[in-house]
Amino acid sequence: MRGRSRRIGDRAIGIALGVLLGLVVIVIFLFLGSRNTIDEPSLSGGATTVTHAQPGPPPAKVSTQKSAK
Repeated sequence: MRGRSRRIGDRAIGIALGVLLGLVVIVIFLFLGSRNTIDEPSLSGGATTVTHAQPGPPPAKVSTQKSAK
């Protein structure tokens, strides 16, 4: 029985380390890899600024005139 309980413990440790490693990778990406995104994450809790894109010119109107026959 000793060998079986050791395998279960090793499996639990492996799962816990895998989950921890995954969370570390996500946190590293969020705070280091996404600095050029619009909504950069921060821990300061400061005011967030919302920037809106400037509207472009309205679409050109196409006039379709039927020729009289």
